[in-house]
Amino acid sequence: MHARRATVSGSLAALLGLTLLAATGCSGSAAADKAGGNSAAKPATLTLATPMGTTQEFNAFLTQVQALSHGSLRIRVETDAHHEEGPDFEEQLLLDVKRGDVDLAALGSRVFDITDARSLGALTAPLLITSHAAEEKVLGSPVARRMVRELDGDGLTGLGLLPGTLRRPFGARTALLGPADYKGRTFGVQESKVADSTLRALGAKPEWFAAGGDVDAFGGYEQQLSSVDGNRYDENGMIATANVVLWPRPVALVAGTKAFQRLSEDQRAVLRKAAQQAVPGASETLRNMDRESLGNLCRRGQKFAKASPAQLTALRKAVQPVYDQLGRDPKTKANLDDITALVKGIPAEPAASCKGTSGVSSTQ
Repeated sequence: MHARRATVSGSLAALLGLTLLAATGCSGSAAADKAGGNSAAKPATLTLATPMGTTQEFNAFLTQVQALSHGSLRIRVETDAHHEEGPDFEEQLLLDVKRGDVDLAALGSRVFDITDARSLGALTAPLLITSHAAEEKVLGSPVARRMVRELDGDGLTGLGLLPGTLRRPFGARTALLGPADYKGRTFGVQESKVADSTLRALGAKPEWFAAGGDVDAFGGYEQQLSSVDGNRYDENGMIATANVVLWPRPVALVAGTKAFQRLSEDQRAVLRKAAQQAVPGASETLRNMDRESLGNLCRRGQKFAKASPAQLTALRKAVQPVYDQLGRDPKTKANLDDITALVKGIPAEPAASCKGTSGVSSTQ
């Protein structure tokens, strides 16, 4: 088993009211007793692995599990799963869940556009979900529950979809504003066929890289503000596009089917209900993360540039072939149509700006 890091401190465990145990090995067990039966009263300890470095993005789920289960479900979190091991880190984590090395996983939904639930690619269609408000609305809707069911199969059981970070483009030397700025650049992305198709449609050369991997050699890359902040990517001087969100990175919560079946019916229901009820809390956490990271980046001198209305229109026109490709699959097209209707009229996320940021000159 690949090494993982247990980063949940005692104080955070107390805050969440969970038993998050030190990661000393892999857990493939849940609530099964010696006879192979289930007991709703017997606490079940589940291991949840994630490639993320913290639990911030799914703390709302952990809190809901504790509240709804009244302590009958305990979750041990292992962070940094397959971190920096290679660009297929999320695929490797899915294999861990299928093998029973871990019981649960929290990872980017984008990985499913290259595996067995390709219709989830609608969630990361370029320039479609461009704000926290839009993502929260989509993931609280029936279309999200339909997509969760599409995760079932091949040893996996879908639990839920949570809002994830908004991914923005960063350009080396010059900002990425219109389609012409992307042409010929090697562009760092994290594994996703939709991301690949988008960058190719813009004339760039996509290259997958590992979580936390080096971005200095790229002509551009896509990341969320919190990742740029935490990984100190801003130190290479790349310019962020202030008013372009390429796509979100929703968090898929999945269970190994064997581990899930060992739980009682009530415990299974708790996991699914906790995921649904965690959507608003997860969205609020993301907003707070963005505010904190923007402040940190601005204090360190991160530069932002705004695309003009004409450039935004040109970007949308340039990525139309990606929609044409996604629309060839009936399930994906149905998801796209529903998401498009849900986000209609919801404004894009406000342009990132250092003006007014504490400790930063208003002229920046």
